[in-house]
Amino acid sequence: MKRLALAFVSLIALAACQPSTTDTADTNSAAEPTPTPSPEAAVALASTETVFEDGSYVISWTFDGEAGPVTIEKVTATDQMSGEVLAENLTETSFSYTPSGDISERQYFWIKPANGEAELTATRLLPLEGGRNFRTLGGYETADGQTIVWDKLYRSGTMVGLTENDYDYLSSLDLKVLCDFRTEEERTSEPTNAEAIEAEEYLFFPDPEEDMSFMAALMDPNSTPQDIRDAFGGAYFGIAHQQAAAYETMFDKLAAGEAPLAFNCSAGKDRTGIGAALLLTALGVPRETVVHDYQLSDDYVDFMEEFMNEEARAKMLEENPSYAFFLEMPPEKVEPIMATYPEYIETFFADIEAEYGTVDAFMKDVLNVTDEEIASIRTRYLKS
Repeated sequence: MKRLALAFVSLIALAACQPSTTDTADTNSAAEPTPTPSPEAAVALASTETVFEDGSYVISWTFDGEAGPVTIEKVTATDQMSGEVLAENLTETSFSYTPSGDISERQYFWIKPANGEAELTATRLLPLEGGRNFRTLGGYETADGQTIVWDKLYRSGTMVGLTENDYDYLSSLDLKVLCDFRTEEERTSEPTNAEAIEAEEYLFFPDPEEDMSFMAALMDPNSTPQDIRDAFGGAYFGIAHQQAAAYETMFDKLAAGEAPLAFNCSAGKDRTGIGAALLLTALGVPRETVVHDYQLSDDYVDFMEEFMNEEARAKMLEENPSYAFFLEMPPEKVEPIMATYPEYIETFFADIEAEYGTVDAFMKDVLNVTDEEIASIRTRYLKS
């Protein structure tokens, strides 16, 4: 969240003339100045957050310095500067709003201090009934104080299990491009109904050559969970190269202004997590924020439950019996590949920088992303 510079309201100096005691020799009056009012400091919002819980939006905020009353307004598009007033003169720092009926379109909320700059906020995780890990990259601040627009960049896992309400909701995003990083087998197992989402273009890519080197640690009977964590984090370098064609296409589309755009894999955490990390880095988002976005998958999804529950295990065996060994492994050895530990994406960055010098150099050399494309992406998807 931007740090707003403290501003002062204009002061109006008032002079009032007051008659003095007059004698026969002096008819002049003496002026005494009226006390100047104290300057009122502008209220600056330091951070905002919106989550959707149990059918309600919970909007919260903090202040940079002095607190003040705020007004909350709801809009359905980011270019709407005012909308339905939900609350006025709130002195608390959180507010709950329960919409009536089904949620069929994206909701945004203006937090407007009585004396300060307003901030737009929305849920990061989209309030869908099905699918997995569908969220926005909007709202993140860059190192130079700009902010990613809320309504153009989305990341997700599988979109199977979406309900009619979900399709209505996703249709309201007006997606231009949907980039699917999954293999043909994955797309067949859990197909995406791009037509129902009303995405103008659904892109998928030839299956890459998979680097399963981390599996050696997984299958080693003497390996520890930490061994598997180390191996899985180290595998991200190879994954990024395997997905190079898909990432390159994503950047090309974004540079050409073909957005809103969503990209996804199955879990929405590894191939998608790397793609998101590269995109956020290209936009100038600080590394700390990039790592935070990556690890949010663990906050939003219980992957052990999603992939290892009884139904999921039965499906895995039916579709690929060779995975039987995987299901027999101790949970503590499976858990590392189901997690999004910050060290995974940090190891990825370290490996990329060791090989190419910088992440930018990797994007230029391997993904063929040009300086002009980076400039275009920043112009299109950042706002001051």
